[in-house]
This record gives sequence, structure tokens and C-alpha cells, in this order.
Amino acid sequence: MMMTEHLTEFDDQPAVLIEPAPVPAPIGSIFEDLHDVVFKLRSYTESEENNDLGFGVELGMQRAAEMIENVMRRYQPEDQTIG
Repeated sequence: MMMTEHLTEFDDQPAVLIEPAPVPAPIGSIFEDLHDVVFKLRSYTESEENNDLGFGVELGMQRAAEMIENVMRRYQPEDQTIG
């Protein structure tokens, strides 16, 4: 009984949760990951012929790849280039 009472007692001080600070990824690895995403978006093809919806998806993926490349160009350090 005494153990239970001790476990259910509340401290006067509120508990403080400390979250670890996020560790930033090296810039080079972020650009490598984005380059990989662009490659995968550009390499997607729809296997069915005469499929207007599939063609629209392909065009959308090409456009998404272009937008990612534009962001990469804006923030990439001058000494690195997009491969």
C-alpha cells in the first residue's frame, strides 16, 4: 500500500520535456536526394498506349521535376552543379 501511495504522489515541480534539436543534414546529401527524386520523376513512363490520363501524369511529373530543379538552382552553392 505504501508503495502505491508513493507512486501516485505528484511532484510539486512540473515535468519538463526536452526535445533534441534537429540535426541538419549536410547540404550535399540533400541535393543528392533531390537529384535522385528528379531522376525518378523524369524516368516515369506510363506503359499503356493511347492513355490520355497516363500522358497527363507523365507531363505532371516532368513539371514537378522542373520545379524541384529550379529550387535546387536557387539554393545550391555556387561551387556545386546539378548533374
